[in-house]
Amino acid sequence: MSLRTLAATLAALAAWAGAPRPASAAPAPMTRAEIISLAKSGVGYSYYWGHGSWRTDGTQHGSCSGSCPSCSHSGSYGADCSGFAAKVWQVPSPSPVSTNSHPYSTYNFRNETTHWTRVTRDNAKQADCLVHNESGSGHIVVYESGDAWGSFWAYECKGCSYGCVHNLRTASSNYIAIRRNNLTEAQPQGTLQGVVYIGTDTNARIPGATVKLNTGGTATARDPDAYWSFSLNAGDYTATASATGYTSRSRTCTVTAGGSIWCSIGLTATCTPDCSGRQCGPDPRCGTSCGTCPSGDSCDGAGHCQTPCTPDCSGRECGPDPSCGTSCGTCGTGSTCGAAGQCGPCIPDCSANVCGPDPACGLSCGVCTDGLSCNLLGRCEAIDCTADCTGRACGPDPLCGQSCAICPDDQVCDATGQCVAIDSARGKLFGYALVLPLDGSDLDLATHVGRARLTVDSGEEAQADPDGYYEVLVAPGTRTVTAHADGMAPGSAVCAVVAGGFSLCLVALAPVVGGEDGNADTLHGGCAAAGAAGRATPGSVALALLLARLRGGRRRR
Repeated sequence: MSLRTLAATLAALAAWAGAPRPASAAPAPMTRAEIISLAKSGVGYSYYWGHGSWRTDGTQHGSCSGSCPSCSHSGSYGADCSGFAAKVWQVPSPSPVSTNSHPYSTYNFRNETTHWTRVTRDNAKQADCLVHNESGSGHIVVYESGDAWGSFWAYECKGCSYGCVHNLRTASSNYIAIRRNNLTEAQPQGTLQGVVYIGTDTNARIPGATVKLNTGGTATARDPDAYWSFSLNAGDYTATASATGYTSRSRTCTVTAGGSIWCSIGLTATCTPDCSGRQCGPDPRCGTSCGTCPSGDSCDGAGHCQTPCTPDCSGRECGPDPSCGTSCGTCGTGSTCGAAGQCGPCIPDCSANVCGPDPACGLSCGVCTDGLSCNLLGRCEAIDCTADCTGRACGPDPLCGQSCAICPDDQVCDATGQCVAIDSARGKLFGYALVLPLDGSDLDLATHVGRARLTVDSGEEAQADPDGYYEVLVAPGTRTVTAHADGMAPGSAVCAVVAGGFSLCLVALAPVVGGEDGNADTLHGGCAAAGAAGRATPGSVALALLLARLRGGRRRR
């Protein structure tokens, strides 16, 4: 634009802006809600210098480029800031929004009181305007909500690059507040407002959540603060908030005339309960109840109802009782427990073993010659045998019987040498066969009993690896584990395990001192979950103190 053209434009604007407005009757009555509704309908249209019109169907927005007032505009619709304010206020008289009009500039809104009155900015309400005009420039916005002296929401035609928008903004101190005349406020509405947040943390917001009223209104929680609001007549309203991934929640709040009522809603993340295989107690995913047990029964850790059981060892001296499966006792070395629960002579079975304890009685199948050692398979091997753990993560290698690794506590080694989950119907007992100093004076003198044979009173058997480590799956309950080894008095430990769980159970043996095996004392071990069991011998005290050291030293590969 040339200097001559610019001067002519400014002169015309000054004459137009400063010209007095003819006196006219008061504008038609309007409510604040009607003003805001008209302002909403103009959002999205282009900035159009000296104009004021848009369509009610939200189409044909037009476009603006360049800098005003010499910007270029395409299309028939759009508005500048003062044309927008005059149209939504419907001043000086009612006019369809699609009809172009531009009766006032910011100079008129700031310096005249044709159809409006100046109010204190502290008292600005919804549908009032904030305006400034000085040094040849000005701007006007339609106030909606918030702090008029701080951050507030407004409708405005902001400029060529923005168009007509609804946005959060601030206003400098040179803005004043004005209010349209002839507002109908005989039945003022109140504001129902709030935010949608997560759980009980009001700072964790859910932008985009949908809020619906029982009267049919719908709002979207805005970004980024998840704020929503409704202008409503006085009364009770139920607001329901919903969002993808969260459980919907409703809240009823009372709106008062002219009041601003907060009705924020917290949503919890959606959770699908999983009671698979469980009869009772909380489900492991969401903590909701999977059911309750009949009167007198109890719920175990695996979610199964258990009827209290009274052991019955009548006429039995060993093995599990037929009612509860608890131990009725153990037999001494060289004897075995029969099906009727009586101890009788044990017939060794060395058909598959040439050395080490036989799997039936725990008696020796023989010893290896010098230079050979007995492996877990009951065979003599060269001491320098090289183990082959190819493809195996645990258990004995098939060549030398050496241990390939030990599984984590919550897994068990299967027949193929892989660590797998513990059977949900059984529990895992694991630990070491040990020899402790009888006086408990020096725990570092404790030694592992490699190749020891272990039996459980419920019938299961296991053999310790060269480091004395064993593991065995058993039925849940309190179990007695007995360890046998050549040249040792047997040792036992009483340990408890739950279905799907695991329990560290250490078993202590003792060297034979003075006489036959049957004359030696049996040393008792203990369980990490249930504490040391059996009589309180010096060995059991030392064993309890040893638990932590062994836990830290178990091998993992």
